[in-house]
Amino acid sequence: MKAVRRWAGGQGAAVLTLAALLAIWEAAVVGLDIPRFLLPAPSDVVAEFIKDHKLIFGHAIQTVWGILAGYAAAVLFALAASMAMIRWPLVERMIMPIFVASQSVPKIAIAPLILLWIGAGAGSKILVVASIAFFPVVINTMAGFKQVDQGLMDVFRSVDATSRQTFLRLRLPYAVPYIFAGLRIATTLAVLGAIVAEWLAATDGIGYLVLSGSFNFNTARSFAAIILLAVIGMSFFGAMGAMERALSWRRPSEEATRVQA
Repeated sequence: MKAVRRWAGGQGAAVLTLAALLAIWEAAVVGLDIPRFLLPAPSDVVAEFIKDHKLIFGHAIQTVWGILAGYAAAVLFALAASMAMIRWPLVERMIMPIFVASQSVPKIAIAPLILLWIGAGAGSKILVVASIAFFPVVINTMAGFKQVDQGLMDVFRSVDATSRQTFLRLRLPYAVPYIFAGLRIATTLAVLGAIVAEWLAATDGIGYLVLSGSFNFNTARSFAAIILLAVIGMSFFGAMGAMERALSWRRPSEEATRVQA
């Protein structure tokens, strides 16, 4: 019994809250006799998911592929840009204002232009995802690179450490937690970018499935697709957290004693 109470007060709190909300949702739809094309009950959503699971998972695969490809492109670009900016301050002064300005424009406004230039398909989806997801990685990585202990930096300078040694043994270890913070934020933005691209022009993917379900008054299918999308986003976020916990790196103070001139 104590174990159950501990579970309910800890990890089980979210599960119990979700179960209570689903029960209220089911009771409200049935008790108030809400039309199912406006708001399906959870039981209707489950039944729709079971009935059309092959269709839903088929579209989900396309969305996940677009998310992963766009996310990888965003991370590679963001890390390369951050390393260039920390190595050459002039590069930061040149391109960081452009990055900030680009983020002030809603991506829903430029997505149609991307579709016009590239055309509907995987390429446009990847570019939309990358354009949304790269910014938090850049900002957090730069913050990590700059949060170096000044005393350790002076030690590296005193032993004539090269720029490469300073980066690999000091800046990068300090920046790793910041980088993963940016990566976790970027996961949610990558999911958003994929859905935006699929809403505008796509013939597959979860975003397309949500729209088609709404147009055909099959709201239960739309809800099933949205719930699966939430699961994908949470899984992606959790995977990045697990990767961060699994990776280990040496402390900068330990590395500083091993710098070679």
